[in-house]
Amino acid sequence: MDTNRKLTDITDKKPRTTSYKYSFRLNEEQNIRFKELLCKSVLEHNRSRFIVKRIFSEEFVVVKRDPSKVQFVARLNDFYFQFQKLANNCAPVKAI
Repeated sequence: MDTNRKLTDITDKKPRTTSYKYSFRLNEEQNIRFKELLCKSVLEHNRSRFIVKRIFSEEFVVVKRDPSKVQFVARLNDFYFQFQKLANNCAPVKAI
């Protein structure tokens, strides 16, 4: 009976890469600025990825969302679906 099995043999997982963890503190002004930058970025759900991209000056995209455009697109979709319903209702009449 072999009791010296490796963990990778049992789970068939690749070994983990080395990672390092850092922590830092911000004062009130810095925290407000950090949150503003985080909200402007696309990566607002992933703080650690945002911080890494900022530290190493990697490019990240800022997307500004306009609520009026979202409402317009929703109404446009509703309008489209009304035409689709009308076409579906007229199709059996055409067949006659």
